[in-house]
Amino acid sequence: MSESYDYGKRTDEMADAMRRYLVGINTGGVAVALTFAANAMGNNVHPSWVMWPVLLFVLGLGISGGSLLLAKHKALKRKQAAEKGEPIPEYKAWCQRNFTYELFTLVVFLSAVGVGLYQLRSLQFQQPTTEQGIAQPNKGNCA
Repeated sequence: MSESYDYGKRTDEMADAMRRYLVGINTGGVAVALTFAANAMGNNVHPSWVMWPVLLFVLGLGISGGSLLLAKHKALKRKQAAEKGEPIPEYKAWCQRNFTYELFTLVVFLSAVGVGLYQLRSLQFQQPTTEQGIAQPNKGNCA
């Protein structure tokens, strides 16, 4: 019993899904970091700590964009070769594979998260004070 399953199509679908995922998590990383920095400014925390995590998230977006450009370039070259009846290029070198760039993007994302958490560790939030300058204790929900 033979099935006609298009593995090439499935591979392309998975690659597209992976790129969407990587773009989404890096875009979300930028949004979360900037939102947290803006909210922390209300507690007298200077937003400069967010620079490196945001730069790394943006780098991840740039690598994803480069991966898309590479995929388009390879698809066009394969199409041109097929139209001319030439051998289809395979692009086997590590620097020509989209997987390499997707992996770099994931590593950069994880680095951005790590740098962000490291930066958060060093932040000091100031307690709100009363008019007399005495910090109010955090009473919580306990009676």
